[in-house]
This record gives sequence, C-alpha cells and structure tokens, in this order.
Amino acid sequence: MVKQLEGPILPFLRLDATVALPKFRQVQDQLRMAILKGHLRAGTRLPASRILAEELGLSRQTLVRVLDNLKAEGYLEARQGAGTFVSAALPRQPAKPLSRPTRHDVADRAPPRLSRIGDLSCRMSADIGQMEDRPFLPNRPALDRFPFAVWRKCWNAVTRGGKAVAMGYGDVAGELVLRQRIAEYLALHRRDPCDPEQIVITPGGHAAFTLSALALADPGDGIWFENPGPVTTSNLFRTLGLRLCPADVDADGMDVEAAMARYPDARLAFVMPSRHHPLGITLSLPRRLALLEWARASDAWIIEDDYDSEFRYDGAPLPSMRSIDSDDRVIYAGSFSKALYPGIRVGFLVLPPQLVGTFRTLSGLIHRSVPVETQLALAEFIGGGHFASHLRRMRGLYAERREAFMLAGRDALAGLARIDCSESGLNALAWLEGDREDQASHRAVLDAGLQCYPLSDYTIATPQPAALILGYAGVPADRMRPLLFRLADAIARSQGRIGRSGG
Repeated sequence: MVKQLEGPILPFLRLDATVALPKFRQVQDQLRMAILKGHLRAGTRLPASRILAEELGLSRQTLVRVLDNLKAEGYLEARQGAGTFVSAALPRQPAKPLSRPTRHDVADRAPPRLSRIGDLSCRMSADIGQMEDRPFLPNRPALDRFPFAVWRKCWNAVTRGGKAVAMGYGDVAGELVLRQRIAEYLALHRRDPCDPEQIVITPGGHAAFTLSALALADPGDGIWFENPGPVTTSNLFRTLGLRLCPADVDADGMDVEAAMARYPDARLAFVMPSRHHPLGITLSLPRRLALLEWARASDAWIIEDDYDSEFRYDGAPLPSMRSIDSDDRVIYAGSFSKALYPGIRVGFLVLPPQLVGTFRTLSGLIHRSVPVETQLALAEFIGGGHFASHLRRMRGLYAERREAFMLAGRDALAGLARIDCSESGLNALAWLEGDREDQASHRAVLDAGLQCYPLSDYTIATPQPAALILGYAGVPADRMRPLLFRLADAIARSQGRIGRSGG
C-alpha cells in the first residue's frame, strides 16, 4: 500500500525572504534534505505540484521545475497516473530530526578518523597573521605606503582586454617572465646569480617550505631547527611528520657544532642566516661554512629562509648562503610578503639544478600554479623598476621608525625592559627586567590595545630569558613615543607596579 502524506503541506518547507538563495532552490534543497534525513521515506507520495504551489505562494511552473530536478537527481520518481513519489530505490531509513546537530550532539560523536598528518595538525596552531592589526604587531610592513596606483597600472597592463595568457593555469614552475625578473633582482641586489630555470614560484613562503620537506625528507627524518624559531614553521614541519631537532642560537647564530653532535643523522636544516627571527642575529661566516660542509658530508639539505633580507639599515643586504654554496646543497626560499604585502601570496625557491625537475612536478601536483595574473603583474612591477624604488623608500621609512622606536623605547621602558633592535628587519626585542614574565606582560599589552608576541611562544627547547617581540615598521614615527609609554604602563601593571606617563 502506498503511504500518503497527510496534512495540507509538508511542514518542513519554509521560504525565507531574507536569504539570497532563489525560492525554487530553497524548496529543492529542503526536499532533498528531508529525503536524506529520512523524514520523507522511500515510496512516500508527495502532494500534487498545484497544491504545493498554492500553499507556498509560488507558481506551479516553479514547483514542477523543483520536482523535475529532484527526479533527475534520483530522489523522486513519477508513476503514470499515480503521482510523484520518493524513489523506491532509496534505503528505507528511519526518520531523523531535520534540525542541525547541537554542540552536545557533536561532542558525543566518536572522533573522526584522520590521516597521520590530519591528526598531527589537530595538535598544532596555524595562526599566522590572524591577530588584530594593532600598534607594534610584529612582522607588519607599512601597508599604507604601498604604491597601490602603480600596482593597479601594472595589473591593468597585463590583463587589459582579457588576455588569454593570464587566464590559463600557467607553467607549474611559474611564469618565465617572473622567474627572469626574480633572477635579475637576486643577481643585482643579493649578489646571488642564478638561472631562471632554477626558480619555482610558490603560493607563499610556507608552500616553499612544504615542497622542500615533502621532496627531500620522509616522516621521521630529522630537521635542524633554530631555537627559538618561528612557531608556525616548526608546527608545519611537525605536522608533516618530521622530527624537530632544536639547535640553539647564540651571538653567532645557529650552533652548528652542537647540532652535529646531538643530531648527526638529520636530513634537513632550516636556517635564517641573513636575519634570524625572532632574535635578529646574523649567522657568522665560519658557521655558514661549517653548515655547508655538514650538508655535503652528510648528503643533507639546507633550507635557507631569507627572512627580511631586503631591509638592512647599515650597508647593503648581506649575500645569501646559497651564493657561497659550491656543492649545491642549499634550497633558497624567498617571498614578497614583507617586501610588498602578505596577501600577495607569492614566494619562490631557487633550487640546485638536480632538484628542479622533482620540485616542478611536485609543485604542479600540489599547487598547480600561482594565479597567473598576479605573477604577470608582479613581473611588470619588478621589470618597471617599481619594486626596487619601493624597497628604497621603505628602507628609509623603516630606518626612521626604527630610530624613533629606539630613542623613545629607552626612555619609556627604562627599568622595565632593555631594547634590542638589530640592523635589519621589521621587529625589535624588549628583554624584560625584574623577573617579569613575558606571557603576563603580553596579556597586559593586549588589554592596553597594543600588540606583541612573547618570546616564550617561539621557544622549542632550551628556555630563553623573558622578552616581547615588537614590530615598529607599521607605526608612524610621530606616534611612537606615546604608544611606547602606553606599552610601558601595561608592562608595569602586569607586575602590579605603578604605571607611568610620558611625552
């Protein structure tokens, strides 16, 4: 016997005028979900389209369209002379509530079965750039000084008329014209010439690190990682299954000799030789040479993160470690996140020739390609001299802001913290004094409407003295002094001290 629905209307069908979804889609989606949830069981006859249309205030043609679509999807079937029915081929499952599961329902479910990488990722933090944009936010360039008008002209020049070349997938290694421009820049400004064929464009720096880890190491392999070091990057390598091997950093950079003694079988080394983040230290030449020799002798690889290399305020940018590598053991990673803006999502690798084919293929399989329009616009921006001009202006601006930060910081933070501002980069350190704790100070700074990062968040092994990481590049020089006194007041309050005022 055919089961007939009773009542004038299907009670779960409700149209919402505030939703942008067309009415026929609302009805169609609700009917489909009712069938999937078991509220409409297999063999159930639906009311006639005329009745449904009248009850819902829709045209009959609209309801016929809905029913025809669901028939085409296999949820409904028409029986000659009898009407429209839920398909008899569907399982006869018991009715389930149509409401969304509550938080308690979800909590009661068994945890989902994940891959090893999925399970590892659940234990990590992926927060990067998610913090509210407040004064002293670390790693923040002066975004308001970016030449948007020039960038728009470059973008328009390469996309005008809907050029087909900008609308396809593009080369898996990146557009040749951009790779040529990057090679020219590296040769001219970093004293590190390379063939454009050695370059692979990636969607940001972390994508470059991911490719390197996947191509060169297996889960369980060791990777030397500077301690302290960037937390999102260490979490990335952990999630990929690598064994993190903390290598302490002192005044000369990574302690290579100690790392060799403790982790002789490591497969990779991740290092920031031009400017360590967050300590701002430069890896000394003897240690660079020792690291290169270790990689050669151990058949290991070095991932060189050229962090903040563009912004050096005393002399020219330092040459890269790759530039003195005679054995092709260095994978050089760069990005435009700090030099231009983070949202551009363009990074690159400069690879030893023997790795180019592997990385090209792997990049194509994982990323396919970085948006071609962005690549072509960036190539136009670099080729027109705008990138070099922008960097010169930003170096001057950041040098001015760095000077203002140091002068005001020494006054504002006297007795609370010691300012440590390296000769490059966008950040400074405030080493806390008087047994202050950086996590408590961090919370107080946030409460004051400012931003910083506690150094302890970056520590993966040997503890460091308490310090706050502060970004000065995004703060105008004329606002530096009052903001630093507000910061000092917050740090003082975090220890129950009486605040101060200044300037």
